[in-house]
Amino acid sequence: MKKEIKEEILNNLLSTGADFAEVYEEKETSKNYVYLDSKLDNIDYCESEGVGLRIAKDDEIFYASSSSRDKDDILSLADSLKSNVNGKVIYNDVKLNKEERFTQEVNNNGYDEKKIKSYLQRLDKRIRKLDKRISQVGLRLIVTDKLINVVNHTGINKTEERHSTLMYVNAIFKDGDKSSNSSFSFGECKGLELLDKNIDKEIETMLKYGLDKLYAGNCVGKEMPVILGPGFGAVIFHEACGHAMEAEAIATNASVLCGKIGEKIASDKVTIIDDGTIDGLWGTTQIDDEGNSTQRNVLIKDGVLVNYLNDELNNRKLNMGLTGSSRRENYKYAPVSRMNNTYLQPMDDTIEDMIKSIDFGLYAIELGGGQVDPETGDFNFSCKTAYMVRDGKIAECVKGASLIGNTLSILNNVEMVSDDLKYDVGFCGASSGSVPVTTGEPTIKVSKILVGGEDSDN
Repeated sequence: MKKEIKEEILNNLLSTGADFAEVYEEKETSKNYVYLDSKLDNIDYCESEGVGLRIAKDDEIFYASSSSRDKDDILSLADSLKSNVNGKVIYNDVKLNKEERFTQEVNNNGYDEKKIKSYLQRLDKRIRKLDKRISQVGLRLIVTDKLINVVNHTGINKTEERHSTLMYVNAIFKDGDKSSNSSFSFGECKGLELLDKNIDKEIETMLKYGLDKLYAGNCVGKEMPVILGPGFGAVIFHEACGHAMEAEAIATNASVLCGKIGEKIASDKVTIIDDGTIDGLWGTTQIDDEGNSTQRNVLIKDGVLVNYLNDELNNRKLNMGLTGSSRRENYKYAPVSRMNNTYLQPMDDTIEDMIKSIDFGLYAIELGGGQVDPETGDFNFSCKTAYMVRDGKIAECVKGASLIGNTLSILNNVEMVSDDLKYDVGFCGASSGSVPVTTGEPTIKVSKILVGGEDSDN
């Protein structure tokens, strides 16, 4: 839509006394390649576009969206939305700034559909040849291009091009009646040049974990020291800690971390950062979905809580300044404060020393799904890949392990942190939909966590 039309819509939204008005416009295309049973099983092409309107009056927020970008349709939507507010006009004759445009360089390295199919075919064959116990290989490639524009009553008028490529690799292992699966993924805010990434190490690791899990015994359950592996091991901090630092939870007193700014809530080993500016990472953008610049936000520093992730409207209650953290899945959702690329800062402890320091414990290399209550901080996470640690050595692979605990407890029990920081990609669901995020962590040792398992220690 033209600038003049957006100004007209904003003024219409403000005409009944709203003190905030925003128009968010988006166009997105994506291709999803599914390679299964050694053939390109499906290519899904999706294109969507639409507009989201948001107004606020004091603490009340109203949102509506439409897949139409027709001026009359949007003005009709605005009329419906503004009917929720009845008061004296605060803003009129809104004028937008000159559009600021943020672009993203991509290099697809000649990957057309023929070359993509050839890449998937070669990768499938390569993995299947590794071991006769690999019964199935699944590959999935998702390529997304998005263009957003956000304007609001303060004059903000910003547009960003966003491009991303994501690859999933999964292998199923079978031996008689035993089965297991192992997988990895890699994604960045790049074009198809991502497919030129060397993934030899990831494939080798997938094979090892898949075969180890094929013959895994039951996990021993009890409270014990736990080593959390790098990368996706950080999901425990993302879920149990990160969400508790988002303004949506803080502003409604629905977080265990409410009112704790300046307090020591973790061990000295814990510094947690959320950074939406790291070049190429999966959760990186140049502006957030309110049009504010993304930034590097230190949330916990040497164990002290120093900041929350904040957005425009929740900042009315918190008055702590914006952190460039407002995100949404698409135009159908109103944005709220969310994480981008969240990681635990590395230190200089060694993994060897961590393992040697444990007489009996768990090495949780990969975490799976879980639940967390942000109000209490209580959490429960399953382990995708885990090994027992006995007498200072990594022992047998185990299945059925889960980690049960509390946010404040685990933060205070972080005892050792290594320097092997690794980033993993994923999607995070919340009230503003599912957004791409990065979790990052070096290998760490937690002095004690309650481990759930099917066997008891004798």
